[in-house]
Amino acid sequence: MKRSNRLVILVGVLLAVLAFVFVVILLNQPERPDDAVADTVTVLVANRDIELGEQLVAADVTETEVAPSAVVGAPISDSSALPLRPVLYPIPLGSQVSQEAFGVVGGQCIECQLNAGEKAIAFEVDRVTGLDFLIQPGDHIDVVIGQTVQVLQPTVDTADLPANQQRFETIPGLESARTVKTILTDKRVLYVSARNRVVQPVATPEPGEEEAPPAEQPAADSVIIVFAGSAQDAEVIKFAQNQLGNLGPLTAILRRTLDTEEEVPEEETTGITIDILFEEYGIPIPDLLVDLGPNQGGGGNN
Repeated sequence: MKRSNRLVILVGVLLAVLAFVFVVILLNQPERPDDAVADTVTVLVANRDIELGEQLVAADVTETEVAPSAVVGAPISDSSALPLRPVLYPIPLGSQVSQEAFGVVGGQCIECQLNAGEKAIAFEVDRVTGLDFLIQPGDHIDVVIGQTVQVLQPTVDTADLPANQQRFETIPGLESARTVKTILTDKRVLYVSARNRVVQPVATPEPGEEEAPPAEQPAADSVIIVFAGSAQDAEVIKFAQNQLGNLGPLTAILRRTLDTEEEVPEEETTGITIDILFEEYGIPIPDLLVDLGPNQGGGGNN
């Protein structure tokens, strides 16, 4: 019995010695460069009071080392990297000059990507109208609109009057005729938002009722595309997508970015309406009139 106790004690001592040796080896290992934590971060500090709307140059700032915990916003580490645009708010003497001061948030600066006279314009697309979310910043797109319109005709009593004196009424059966047309071409994409999934809400069950199972699929799925265009383009987009979240009227069409007007002349499109489908594309019109003969139907003699 004593012999077995001594054996257990010996094994325990050997394990303790091995553990001690292992700890000593770990502590004496040299620190790898990847494990080193930077003691300071380079930031830019204002040399003077900077007013709203000023455009900064290297002489306006000083590169300074600060502790990582003292960094304000997204730092700019080199004075040569100052954005070529005005600051969006005043910066007091001695304060850090961050990317946010120039409107750069999350590494994105939409205004910085605009050429002279361009405007940034946004519209929303879903998985189908947005090409399954494959469109990326830097792509060039066309925009197609699809709308339903009311078809009008002059009233009988004003049909012979000049156009500015006529009154109009809807045509029965054509209250919501559909029309489709490419309205914008070769627009440069500046930004595409992350996918935004809207989950179908689950109704609260009444007392005694079983709780409804959660929706398996999202009810909607959309992204925002921002492109460079003109004020006229913005008016067209606003008219077509007149409500926030109004998905469907606008479809983004991806272009080959390297296409030039000399190599690929701008395509002239007709737009599509139901009569163009019949006339230009040869879609047959169903014949709904059936010859019942003289002795059939309501007009026959008894």
